[in-house]
This record gives sequence, C-alpha cells and structure tokens, in this order.
Amino acid sequence: MKAMSKPDQKQSSLTSWFSLALAFFKIGLTAYGMAILQQIKALIIGRKWLTQKELDEGLAMVQLYPGPIMFNLATYGAYRIKGFLGALIATFMFVLPSYMLMVFLSWTYFNYGNITWVHPLFISLEAMVIGIVIHIFIDFAGRYLTEAKTATLASVAFLLLLYKFNAFLVVLLSILLSLILFWKQDSKSITKNKQSESLKMIPGSFKKRLTGIFSVGLIFLVIILISFLSNSKNAELLISMFKVGAVAFGNGFTIMPLLQQEAVNNHHWLTLKEFADGIAFGQITPGPFLITATFIGFKVNGFVGSLIATFGMFFPSFFYTLVISEIYSEIRNYTFIRMALKGILAAFTGMLLFVVLSLGKISLTQPATYIWTLGALLLVRYFKINILWIFLIGLITSLLLNNWGIIIL
Repeated sequence: MKAMSKPDQKQSSLTSWFSLALAFFKIGLTAYGMAILQQIKALIIGRKWLTQKELDEGLAMVQLYPGPIMFNLATYGAYRIKGFLGALIATFMFVLPSYMLMVFLSWTYFNYGNITWVHPLFISLEAMVIGIVIHIFIDFAGRYLTEAKTATLASVAFLLLLYKFNAFLVVLLSILLSLILFWKQDSKSITKNKQSESLKMIPGSFKKRLTGIFSVGLIFLVIILISFLSNSKNAELLISMFKVGAVAFGNGFTIMPLLQQEAVNNHHWLTLKEFADGIAFGQITPGPFLITATFIGFKVNGFVGSLIATFGMFFPSFFYTLVISEIYSEIRNYTFIRMALKGILAAFTGMLLFVVLSLGKISLTQPATYIWTLGALLLVRYFKINILWIFLIGLITSLLLNNWGIIIL
C-alpha cells in the first residue's frame, strides 16, 4: 500500500501545479480591468482553494502598498494557495497572455500604424466592464455595508474620490475613521471571529519561503544598482518602469499619469497620441491594465525592450506582496488590523461606485452603450455566465456590427 501511495501523491501534486498554472493563465486571458476581480473570485473560490473571507481580506491587504491592485491580488492568492513557487508560476502565467497580445499589437501598430478598428471595440468593452463592476459593487455592498458606520465610510470614500483625492490617501483615511468608529466594538465579537475564521496556512516551510523572498529582494536590489550604474537605453527603460511600479498606488487609472510622465514628458519615448493608443491597447487586451508598459518597451527597443519594461513594472509589487503576505499572516487577528480591514473593505465599496460613475461618464455616451452594460450585468449576475463568453460575444458582435456599417456605438 505504501508503494502505491507515493505515485498517487506525486500525480496529485502535478495535477495541482498544472491546475494552478492553467487557472491563472485563464484569468489573464479572459478578464479585463476591474472585471479581473470577478474572474479571480469565480476560479479561486469556486475551486475552494481559498474562502471568500480570505480573498476579501487579501483584497484589503493589497491596497496598503504600491502596485496594481488586481495584479497584487492574483499574486497574493497564488502565494496562499501554493507558496513561493506557486506565486512565481501563477503570476507569470497571469501576465503572459496579455503580454503576448500586447507585443503583437505593438508590432502591428508601429509597423502599420492604423488602429481605427480598436475604438469601437474599446467603447463596447468599457460598457461591458461597467456592467461587471456594477455586479461586483452590489456584491460588496451586500457583504460590507451592513450598518450605518460602514455605509458612512463608503460614502466618504466615494465623495473624496469625486473631489479628486489620491486613492491611497482615501485608504489611509478610511483606516483612521474605522478605528474611531469601531473602537468600542464588542471584544467578544472580535474573539469569536478569530476562532471561526482561521486563515489558510501558506504552503512550504517558513525557512524556504523566506529564502525565496530574500532571493527576490536581492535580485530587486542588484537590478536597481546595475540600472543606476549603466547608461544604456535598456537600463534607463528598466529603472523608469521600476520607479512607477515601486511607488505608484492604486489601479491602472491612478498609476497611468505617472507612466505618462515617464514615457512622454521625461524621456520622450512616445508621443501623446502614441501613449493614448497604448492605453487603448491596454484596455482591449485582457489581464492587468498596466500591460501598457509592454507597449512602451516595444517602442524603445523592440522585443527586448518589451520584456524589460514589463519586468520592471510588475516585479516590485510581486516582491512587496510576498513580504506583506508573511507579515499579514502574523498580525491579521490583532484588533487594530481587523478594524482597519473592515474600514478598507467598506471604503473600497464606495471606490467601486466611483469607478462605475467615472467609466460611465466616458463610455455611456450613446443609448446603445447602456444595452452593453445592462446585458453584461444581467448575464453575469442572474444567468451566471462566465465573463469570458460575455466579452467574446460582445466583442465579436461589435466587430460585425461595425463592419456591416451598423453604428450603434
């Protein structure tokens, strides 16, 4: 019996690694913008790799440090599921589809320069993404806006963003307000939560995980040092993308101004029109929105430049996520942390509403765009259709209608 158990265990392990890589590749291939959150939830929670509570707490955690939020959340999920190597493989697979698509689009653009076909797709895609984000907002509101205090935090976050406050400052303020509002919360309730909602242990020994994190951190420092000492074009590109990825908080829309400052204003790698077209490509390609960095790198130095820019953009937040995940495992049950997480999730709900209105102001400009939004909302919320099929059907329909000369966008 012992001889038979070892192959079975090995096969189970291989299947688990393959399933993890395939799942994150699928997320990177099928999810757009904030809709990535819905796809991460559907796959990770649907397969019972993490609980809803674990993923939601991870979502609160990843807003506390620099980097694109959805990329950080994907890394966090993989790290909790399969440890250091799991995070490394899953993160690579998550970015790979959008990277490959962006390289192809960049090559086409800089060789042929005509992207008129992108704009109808962009409009219909944005309208469908709004429908997905509305679904996520309703879901979060039902779970986290359960009392007047959390509803107040969500409202404050929404109003501050409406008046153009920095998203990171909004998160910090929500933490402060949550400590004030919930400080007198019944300690028995907190103790009960500690006992009933344990966090999944990160696979692998702490020593091995720490070795992996230390290695990543060492690579981080060596690359920065080499880039500073070198005067080459590739080194300049790398350090420029590192700067944005290492210090920028929020999602793609909040980080994009820093990227524009580096690529257009400081280094003059792109014209403003080229940068705007790169943003459009970042919207129509699945996966993390900041894959626009690949477009910039391709312009600077072709395929090699695309690799360097993509690595520079996402590597810092990958490192941050590993470190913070280890700390979070130790401190998450402290009263201070639990109250802060409660405030962050409430504030994030208000921020989601702001995203809906911001995107709606840009994309819902004609009556027909409301059809795309309503259709996506109904399909994902009430018919439980995977967003891959929603986007595929919508994009193909948009292309056909545009080619037939039917202007509904």
